[in-house]
Amino acid sequence: MISAFFMALGDLRDPRVRSVLLKSICFSLVTALALWITLSWLLSSIVLIGEVPIIGGWLETTLDWLGSIAVFLLLVLLFPAFLGLYASLYIETTCRAVEERHYPQLQTPRNQSTMEAVIVGVKFGALLIAFNLFLLVFIVFPPIYLMLGWAVNGYLLGREYLELVGLRRMNPSKLRSYRFNNRGRTFMSGLILAVIASIPVANLILPLLGTAMMVHVLEGTRGPEDYFNNIQSDLS
Repeated sequence: MISAFFMALGDLRDPRVRSVLLKSICFSLVTALALWITLSWLLSSIVLIGEVPIIGGWLETTLDWLGSIAVFLLLVLLFPAFLGLYASLYIETTCRAVEERHYPQLQTPRNQSTMEAVIVGVKFGALLIAFNLFLLVFIVFPPIYLMLGWAVNGYLLGREYLELVGLRRMNPSKLRSYRFNNRGRTFMSGLILAVIASIPVANLILPLLGTAMMVHVLEGTRGPEDYFNNIQSDLS
């Protein structure tokens, strides 16, 4: 896992991977900005205090500003999830860049439809957003929030990145079997990614790092018989 991590860091220098990162950041910024403007406008259009003598006007304005700031902070927390969602749509580009550099002997991967890639990516992003919204209830207890965040996100990131990468080489049933047999390694890989996800700025590279790292984990643990069996089952 450690070697897979450092190999994945080296893969970030690939121009194709950097291009995916740049596009994902741009799309995520546009999404976050659009949501912030929309939600701030909705909050400002809701009258909470009304025309209460003396305090009504400025208190209403203060609440509008506080609401806008709260929305902004929430979107900052969710930004990595947006980034992961968009990066997952370019999973094939990232995986091919890694495989061509390190595993040129691999045959052509299973032909995933665009819809399948979108469904997997949307599910991944939705799970990350939903669970991290739930974890916000523990934010007033920083140590608990941090440990729970690492544990939950470690499981999710390991599982979902393995699915994003693994479905290119295995059919769903074989992937489930592989994940069960390698559940400890999958979780620990996800835990490394979860720790990185908690570091501001560094978490921006998480989607690409996670994809590249899981390619290395997968290809480093599959035996020769897996290559043949998986390719045959995927082509059938």
